[in-house]
Amino acid sequence: MFKRTLIAFATLVLATIPAFAHAVPKAMTPAPDSTVSAPTEISMTFSEELEPKFSVIKLVDSTGAVVSKEAAVLDPKDAKHLTLHLPKGIPAGVYTVQWTSSATDGHKLSRSYNFTIK
Repeated sequence: MFKRTLIAFATLVLATIPAFAHAVPKAMTPAPDSTVSAPTEISMTFSEELEPKFSVIKLVDSTGAVVSKEAAVLDPKDAKHLTLHLPKGIPAGVYTVQWTSSATDGHKLSRSYNFTIK
């Protein structure tokens, strides 16, 4: 009897713990380590819905200079899709996408990746 009660209690406790997850990228355009013509935007789709105030995409060149002064925009129809619009005519070179995702449960994740403009 005690063993059943303990198992039931443990199951109840584990079932009430919220499932916390980080919003990780599922699709990135341009893709990591790709070589592309000058893009007009950076587009990322995440595994979880994002908190727009704390989710960021930034593009920097090889000197560390920020390429776009605009803020990333969350798609109003898809809270998992974040886009950064870029200026026209970005010159050839290696660029780094720096991103931070903040899931609606408050968990943040920050990473970066490179791509090359030909």
